[in-house]
This record gives sequence, structure tokens and C-alpha cells, in this order.
Amino acid sequence: MGASGGGAVTPHPDLTSLRCIRCGAHQPVEDHPQGCPSCARNGTPANLACAYRSPGGPGVRLPYEGGPSLGEGGTPMLRAGTRGGVDLWLKWEGANPTGSHKDRFSALAVARALHAGYERLAAASSGNAGVSLAAYCARAGLGCEIAVTDDTPGRVVDLMRELGADVVSFPEAGQRWRHLAGHVGSRTVLPVTNVPVPPVGSSPFGIEGYKTLAAEIRADLGNRLPDWVVVPASRGDLAWGLHLGFHEIRGSLRGPRLCLVEPFPRVSAVLGGADPHAHFPGATTVMPSLAGNTVALQAVEAVRRSAGRAEVVADDAVTAGTRRLWRSGLPLEPSSAAAVVAVDQALQAGAMAPGALVVAVATAHGLKGM
Repeated sequence: MGASGGGAVTPHPDLTSLRCIRCGAHQPVEDHPQGCPSCARNGTPANLACAYRSPGGPGVRLPYEGGPSLGEGGTPMLRAGTRGGVDLWLKWEGANPTGSHKDRFSALAVARALHAGYERLAAASSGNAGVSLAAYCARAGLGCEIAVTDDTPGRVVDLMRELGADVVSFPEAGQRWRHLAGHVGSRTVLPVTNVPVPPVGSSPFGIEGYKTLAAEIRADLGNRLPDWVVVPASRGDLAWGLHLGFHEIRGSLRGPRLCLVEPFPRVSAVLGGADPHAHFPGATTVMPSLAGNTVALQAVEAVRRSAGRAEVVADDAVTAGTRRLWRSGLPLEPSSAAAVVAVDQALQAGAMAPGALVVAVATAHGLKGM
């Protein structure tokens, strides 16, 4: 994508439908904020994924071309040395235009809105997604509404407003989703983050943007695929997009295993046999981007399909890890530093073998709230 305001948006010629990640049913290429209609009716909510004609060409396919860009992607891969016998690298997503991986999502979500004729986009956010979407909507000349919680840092809220977004605030996180649900079915306002409870995740079109991260990781490593990719996760948008990307590009190569990082047991609890539609105990955390007491199926499936694992990291360990990273010249926000802490824990648990090639996704810099 070039650094431009975007021209005419065109769909990929191979894009044929949206396919449920649970039941496999196909839906038209339309907007389904509540996920697969059949699974929603059955009480087993699941997200949809873009389906393309096979086989594809080299690289990853994206659903739309010609949308707005601020120069997202192409972020650095930083060597983090050898830890516990593994070769650790950091994919520095804080180098994206608004400082997080969310820019990859926003570019495709806005492209979808332009193609479908919406006038505004709406999202729930703890910070990064809201700033990113506000910037890309402004670039495209679209309206933007961001639902936040009352404890969102004031500087972050100011950034959203300075970028032209209307910000609405609620005492509890779940109220943001109920607010977004009021836009479902609108012909002018498109909600692009999660709406239902239990959650399904965000717009499948936006999630496709994370496939580019998978392609870059392979290119950064000299056309190699790592053994593990460590991903901070809440509802699993990034993890699922990475899974889709690696699945598309790996060919005959063995795909990397995904390690999802969470502040309290959710995905790890489901992998251990818990009800995926339950509410899980979890207090407040220093990692607001990873907060939440529910699980989306896409997060669980990203782990299962990659033969990966989930790693629970505690606030005190992440606070100490964040401080160490800042002192080494890497100003990561705590939700990003959690990935490095998770690598250390997985090594101690013997889950990552000596000699493994590991990439931790450093999802965002920590400068927005200052």
C-alpha cells in the first residue's frame, strides 16, 4: 500500500464469500458484525473469514486494494539476542504510523467501508484501535465514532478527538459493545470491532490486514518461518490474522506455532476444557489492550490449528519486564512487553526447545499515554 489518501477501492477478484470458522457455512461478501448468522442462532457465536478462489498466487491476498494508507507495514525486525538457548527477534509494530499493529487492520476496515458506501465507522477501543481508526477515517474523509471506558487515559482520548473522532465513554467495557450493537443494520454506520456477547472478534475484512504481518515475518527472516510467534491477545484478532497469513504463504513449509499471551486464564482455560462461552474471572490489569473476561473462538482456533499454547503473564512480571525493555531502549507498552515475558516463562516451562527461532510481536509503543 502506498502512502496516499486512497483512490478507487476495488475488491480482490478471487474474493468469493465469507466462511464461518466454526461450521464452515459460506455467507455473502457483506458485513456481519455478529459473526456467522447460523452459529449465532445456535448460541455458538463464531467469526467469519474471507474466502478466496484457490489456488492463489505468491504472497497473501487482501480483500480490497486502493484504500487509504499512511504507510503502514514494513516494520523493523529487531534482534533480541539468545535467551535460554532460543534465537529471539522482536517485530516492532510500534513503528507503524499511529504506533501500533492496529494500522494494518484500519487500512482494510476503512477500505471495506468505502467500497460498501458507509459514511462512518464505529469501534470500541482501549486506546490503540481508536487512535488508528480515527486517523484512517480522517485520511479517507469518513466519520468515526470510538466507544471507550471512563478510565481510558485522557491523552489517548484527546488524540482520538484531535483526529476528528467522536468519543463516547462508558463506566464498563461491556457497555461499549451494547452501544455498538445499536449500529448493526445501519446503512451509514459500520461497526468494525466486536459487537456480540460472547464475542466473535472484529471485522473479517480488517483482520485480513494482519496477514501482511505474517508475510513480513517470513521475509524478514530470509524466507524462513519461525518455530514460534508470540502474540499478545484479547479477542484474538491479531492471532487469527497471523494464522490466516501463515497458512496462505507457508506452502510445503511447517507453519509456526502461535503462543497467545493473556493476563489471566481464558484461552488457556478453554484449552484445558472450560466452556468457551463462559465468563472468566479476571481483575483489572496493567495490560488494558489484553483485558476482558470472555473468549472468542478465533483465539482458541489460532492456538489449536497451529499446535500452539497460551501463556498467562502476571501484572508484576510484566511491569518489571516493561521497565527492563525501556532501559534497553525499547519503549513498549505493557501489553506488548508481555510477549517477551511470555517467552521467558515458556522457556522456564520447557515449552520452547533450545535452538528454536522465536518472534515476539511487539504490538505497540508506550508513548501515547505520556
